[in-house]
Amino acid sequence: MKPLGNYPELRRAGPVLHVSGMSARLVEGGCAGVQRDAQGRPLAYDVAEQTRVVIRKIAAALAAEGAGLGDCVSLSCYLLDMQDFAAFNQAYGEFFSEAGGPARTTVAVHQLPHPEMRVEITATAYQARAAAEPSA
Repeated sequence: MKPLGNYPELRRAGPVLHVSGMSARLVEGGCAGVQRDAQGRPLAYDVAEQTRVVIRKIAAALAAEGAGLGDCVSLSCYLLDMQDFAAFNQAYGEFFSEAGGPARTTVAVHQLPHPEMRVEITATAYQARAAAEPSA
């Protein structure tokens, strides 16, 4: 899916991988975890589901570089409403442990780039590239 701005999904700087802000946006333009009324208007937001979708997107971006969530060293997490922190934190805990997970900052923000986004996460990971195979 094309980002809302002019930036890459992931940028490698040597062994350090910087994953741009990921959201629960879907290809058709809305966001995952949104319950709608009969006219398609948002009624409720499932922040835990949005968090799971975001973390899976981060995992997919890292996998394209041969890395995984276990390679994350730091996450910056943005919530639209700190009232959603418990649901966010519960879903986050499905992927990361306190002992082995990345360092993390979670802040509330005034707005996110899409009106249905409730969660956005950026990630920094460390993954040295595999040594080149010797030529035969």
